[in-house]
Amino acid sequence: MHTRAVSNGVRLTVHVKPLSSETKLLCEPDGTLTIHVAAPPVKGKANREIVRWLSKRLRTSSSNVQLLAGFHSNVKVIEITGMTEAEIAAALGIKSDARK
Repeated sequence: MHTRAVSNGVRLTVHVKPLSSETKLLCEPDGTLTIHVAAPPVKGKANREIVRWLSKRLRTSSSNVQLLAGFHSNVKVIEITGMTEAEIAAALGIKSDARK
């Protein structure tokens, strides 16, 4: 999983595939996180859908899920505050490299 712990939470690096049939997260065999987004990449709709979908899956406020980089790119950096790597991996159903 491409994550990095920061002082107030975790940063995820994800690859985005817009205009998918549904919004879902996949963890590729090499550990790359890919988000298939149903929204089109127009006027920030896909970015808003990613934040909305992650906050819903993580059961946290959308203000705790922030897009830091990749506003106009298929590779995005997302910061999630108030959660650990293990909590995020469990909520998203993916394997974590985090050590306890």
